[in-house]
Amino acid sequence: MVDKKFGKVRWALTIIVVGIIMLFFVPATLFPTETKAICRVVSKFICSQLAWLMFMCYIAIVVGSVYLSFSKHGRVRLGGRDAKPEYTNFEYASMNMCSALAAGVVVFGFTEWMYYINTTPFHVEPGSVTAYEFAAAYPLFHWGPTMWALYVLPGIAIGYLFYNKKCMKSWSIAEACRPALGKFGGPISSNIIEIMAVFSTASACCTTVGLGTPVIAQLYAKVAGVEVTFGLKLAVIGMFFIFLVIFGATPLKRGMARISKWNVYLGIALLAAVFLIGPTFFTLNTFWQAVGTNISHMVSMSFFTDSIGRGALSPDWTVFYIVWYLGIAAKTGIWVAKISYGRTFKEIMWAVCIWTSVACWLSFSILGNYAMSFEVLQGVKYSELIKTMGQNGVITDVVGHLPASQAFMIAFIGLIFLNIATSATSSATTTA
Repeated sequence: MVDKKFGKVRWALTIIVVGIIMLFFVPATLFPTETKAICRVVSKFICSQLAWLMFMCYIAIVVGSVYLSFSKHGRVRLGGRDAKPEYTNFEYASMNMCSALAAGVVVFGFTEWMYYINTTPFHVEPGSVTAYEFAAAYPLFHWGPTMWALYVLPGIAIGYLFYNKKCMKSWSIAEACRPALGKFGGPISSNIIEIMAVFSTASACCTTVGLGTPVIAQLYAKVAGVEVTFGLKLAVIGMFFIFLVIFGATPLKRGMARISKWNVYLGIALLAAVFLIGPTFFTLNTFWQAVGTNISHMVSMSFFTDSIGRGALSPDWTVFYIVWYLGIAAKTGIWVAKISYGRTFKEIMWAVCIWTSVACWLSFSILGNYAMSFEVLQGVKYSELIKTMGQNGVITDVVGHLPASQAFMIAFIGLIFLNIATSATSSATTTA
């Protein structure tokens, strides 16, 4: 962590944060089985006992974001009435998308629906037609406008304090909290807030790297005809590190803005190809029905804790996503604020919620429905195979059905890599 005012590393804070991270991750590396068991216990407690709290936080932030964006305050511009945006609309939308999408949009884009066929929401009969309909719809909820709204409120608040009120000395979560803390905003509370923000960002980054690295390794192994080894996964992580060092040290205009555009261009090209090659009309019809299911069940999805039935899809997956979004809300809020100079509150809402949701919905509908078509139309039970083949194996198998499959595998490797790399770059920039 660097104090930009003085241009030097804050060694005490950095050492404490690194020490806490190592305290968690070293035991996880040395004792993976025991760590997994502990994580399951913690996850079960949060999903079963604290679901109400997670949903309440989610609803409160969404309502606040919508109010700020569409009330009279929506016309407020970060930096003042005469402030001009630093990036084009396409660059701005791309940077917002790529800062938070990471590997999940591709990895879960193929596979998320598979987990919902036998673990259904609202006590729908597993394996039924309704189960498949909800399986196509629920990912759109988890990656839709209301979830992305969790980043709008932090972005607007931090940007307004920094650009308009000018009461923040640096891009820091502790600085953003200082006006609210009042007399309690001393060095101790500030450092605690900084440590929590950095640790949550690091943990969330580990989640997405943990999702994407095995898939990249699996696809590369398939193309190169080699086995997936720990060394191969380590090499992938090493490539992320090199990429991060190169682009993290460049100005945003030359670095993040450019690679975000490349990422979006590659994503559009790949999705268009899969859409045209795959079952186009099945994809369109399933997507249209999934949007309708989201509209008709939005309130139920946002409040369903399943406290009586237990064992249904919600709240476990939904709470997982809420916690994941909240885990990087501090980092993403700073990032949104930094790149939103000259933008109104309403423009921020559109970029973060609408355009990012469109990207997610296209990804999940095209990739997910392409994979689902094999199960519904051809009887390939991926919802069962994922238990034995694993997520990485299933993705490789699905991509393997595409014509010129090796070329598609290479392209998907590039897309997942860029998704993770852009997210990591934004995380590193804001954490510093």
